[in-house]
Amino acid sequence: MTARKINRTLAATFLAGSMAMTGNAFAALNVVTTIAPVHSITQAIMGDLGKAHMLVPQNASPHSADFRPSQAKALQKADLVIWIGPDIETFLIDPLKTLPKKAHLLELMDAKDIIRLPLRSGNDWEKHSHGDHDDHHDEHAHDKHEDHDHKKHDEHAHDKHDDHGHEKGRMDNHIWLDPQNGIAMAKAIAHELSEHDPDNAATYAKNKDAFIAEMKTVIAQGKTDLANLGNHPFLVFHDAYHYLEERFGLEAVGSIMLQPGVMPGAARVKQIREKLTKTKAACLFTEPQFSDKIVPVLVENTTTKLGSLDPIGRAQKAGPTLYADLIRYNIKSLKTCLSTN
Repeated sequence: MTARKINRTLAATFLAGSMAMTGNAFAALNVVTTIAPVHSITQAIMGDLGKAHMLVPQNASPHSADFRPSQAKALQKADLVIWIGPDIETFLIDPLKTLPKKAHLLELMDAKDIIRLPLRSGNDWEKHSHGDHDDHHDEHAHDKHEDHDHKKHDEHAHDKHDDHGHEKGRMDNHIWLDPQNGIAMAKAIAHELSEHDPDNAATYAKNKDAFIAEMKTVIAQGKTDLANLGNHPFLVFHDAYHYLEERFGLEAVGSIMLQPGVMPGAARVKQIREKLTKTKAACLFTEPQFSDKIVPVLVENTTTKLGSLDPIGRAQKAGPTLYADLIRYNIKSLKTCLSTN
């Protein structure tokens, strides 16, 4: 091969590579996510077009996560940051104020069609009617979201978050544990990705549709698996599962921890034991993120069985399938423990 032919071959190869990079522009951008479920949904929508970065390790709780130099470095390189909001990832409130001007921020707590539920008291939760959950959600899901414009994220991406906590502080922020919210989150993420990478919008839409189809199957199977278990009271480790309960018609009666990360003292242990006995709680669910050394003391001399629920996917493989696997895991855990009583 002559030198001229070699140069033409190299030039053609370089041009082809340049065109490929142009057609896949978003793969060159840095997408930063927070907890594993958010990372999973994002990765499911991105598919092979890029790799999202996950800030919070799966073995850590976002309530008590520390902000590390490696996380600061990832944020400074970010073109898009996707999080739930300041009442979950509190450690990010100040760092997000220093995001580079190029960065965009997507707060999923504000996403269109997100169902939001009020916080409950961890000590004495009142009974509530489950009824037809789909109708209940349709009536209340779109509170202050009908006029939501995704482009507004660009306009206020760098605003301070000091004023976020007041209204949303009264809401339960564990929105991802309702798989219907998982669908809403996927739509918001797909929209945001398409805004910044319109050349690949069709791929994001296709991946979003596949995700939605899978989640609809998960929801349908969950309703079948957990049918007729709504009258089985149970306690959870911390109050993270309100959305999961509402979606599938279940009834938790309390939590071990009244505040995330704060283990109960002697007086609280006594209260929990009394509640287990009084309510004839079928199950007490621990979590892989927290120590369960206190659990044997709580259930001693009671009929309460033990189970495990996972709010953020510690036991699941990180990646695009984690979110669906997490919802399935929790459905299976609920069914296994509650249906044996």
